[in-house]
Amino acid sequence: MKLIINPEIFQKFAPVQIGVVVLENINNRSDIDAWFDAEYAAVSGAVADKFEGIELSAYPVIRRWRDIYKSFGEKDARSSIEALIKRVKNGKGLYRVNPLVDIYNIASLKFELPAGGENLDAIGTDMELTMAAGGEKFQPIGDAPVESVNAGEVIYKFGDTVVCRNFNYRESDVTKLTDDTTRAIIVFEDAIGDPPAQGYGETNLRAAMDYIGEQTGRLLGARVVKTAILTADNNAVEL
Repeated sequence: MKLIINPEIFQKFAPVQIGVVVLENINNRSDIDAWFDAEYAAVSGAVADKFEGIELSAYPVIRRWRDIYKSFGEKDARSSIEALIKRVKNGKGLYRVNPLVDIYNIASLKFELPAGGENLDAIGTDMELTMAAGGEKFQPIGDAPVESVNAGEVIYKFGDTVVCRNFNYRESDVTKLTDDTTRAIIVFEDAIGDPPAQGYGETNLRAAMDYIGEQTGRLLGARVVKTAILTADNNAVEL
């Protein structure tokens, strides 16, 4: 089974690249409350200081994602990183979901990258990041009604099942991470290139991927099976 990025994604949205971390042996019932409270306090404090008095729409990462969404006709959706920063900036905090989701949300904030995670045991065939033909069906998380996907929208899918809408804007109930998840793929989306990560001695995308591996290993007993950065020159990875 593979994750395959349609080459057109890289052509249309350059310099987009996708960071992938594949995990197994996850104990997603671990107690990470103490870690989360400490890490969130540090990250949220840094975010609040950085964005005080700044209009989010003018910030380069957020502006870039808004432009990408508008390019395929999505006017109202906002990237997941914008949503997270906005919550912190407004003092609302993060929703706690389960340990693995909580960890990648912290990583998303820390490295300013949209992130998402899927239960690998719920995916039956190759997963693709591609443009929708239009009309594909998407089951949002929870009891929300099934939605029809717009033509040209960027989606993750396997077979006829839509996994995420608008890159990682919205996740599917079908492949969501749960307390029982033991195998998962975590995806980071970099839309502006990969500058050095301040204080990490490496690029931002790679630092985010390493952070996930380190924290899930320490907190959840997870093992990193594979990592990859997918680009126009390397658009697929075996999961």
